[in-house]
Amino acid sequence: MSQRPRLSGLLLAGFALPVLLACQPAPPRAVQALPPDAGARTKALAQMKDSFDRLDPPARRQVASASPAAPNRPLVSGLGFAQVAGQPGKTLNERRLMALRAARLEAMRDLAEQVHGLRLDSRTTVRDTVAVSDRIDATVQGTLRGARTVRITPKGADTYEVELALDPDTVAYILKAARRM
Repeated sequence: MSQRPRLSGLLLAGFALPVLLACQPAPPRAVQALPPDAGARTKALAQMKDSFDRLDPPARRQVASASPAAPNRPLVSGLGFAQVAGQPGKTLNERRLMALRAARLEAMRDLAEQVHGLRLDSRTTVRDTVAVSDRIDATVQGTLRGARTVRITPKGADTYEVELALDPDTVAYILKAARRM
């Protein structure tokens, strides 16, 4: 008999939890949570987050907010490298900035390859059973949003490494938007 009330209590708790979750107030908007001295870039990011949240169904947002760390869904990351010496610029600092920019763009290309795929075209010419020429062309095309810089690391005296990352939810949003086009 003691198990019966316990079982009904579990059933009641199993029913009450979804009801309580549904009655919770909507999560606060990111723009409302900004400190008064927030910069323009921070305000723009908060507005972008609010825009993304409006596009997601409320049930999905609740699940995402209930489990912020999803270990089974890793970040998608891209790496880019660039040398300082090969960059255009009059001063060393200009060349360093250009190397950082080039490394960032290469990291974005790496992300785009992972998210949108890579188109390969190849042609091999064989004459008398000997390969005479081999040509491979690779093309990447896609739109990325929400890539964040994870780290910028100097490698040696003349090279920079940039790592960018995309959240899995952002990748899903990008792919959904790409299918609509």
